[in-house]
Amino acid sequence: MTFRHIVAIALLAGGFAGTAGLVHAQGTDIVAAREDGMKATAKNAKAIKTALDAGADLAPLTANAQEIAAWGHKIPSMFPPGSDTGKTEALPAVWTHKADFDKHAGDLSAAADKLAVALAANDAGAAKAAFTATGQVCGACHRSYREKKK
Repeated sequence: MTFRHIVAIALLAGGFAGTAGLVHAQGTDIVAAREDGMKATAKNAKAIKTALDAGADLAPLTANAQEIAAWGHKIPSMFPPGSDTGKTEALPAVWTHKADFDKHAGDLSAAADKLAVALAANDAGAAKAAFTATGQVCGACHRSYREKKK
């Protein structure tokens, strides 16, 4: 599944209330759709990190950072009320502290936008700093809102 599919699914899912209507194209639930989005973000981040470590041309990776930013905008809609059941690593705090959770998602978008600008300029120093900042935003959210791996 591509990131664009995930975004389309998120747009569709955002128009339904409760979890009964929160099913994406492959018939899985909203939890699976958001897991797909998180995996796509990790894949994009890995591609960017690989290029940064290799000293490669960074401009072609601009779209990867833009996809991370777009995902950040979609994250709040991917955690609607009632989607806290099933196989999810999301902690209850996502729903009890929704405004803060949503702020983290916005911070991800902002950081990834800065990363996209640095990548487009092929500025390795700025891209490395922006990549680190983007990773710190991800980590801060995960520390507060994601179940710790055992």
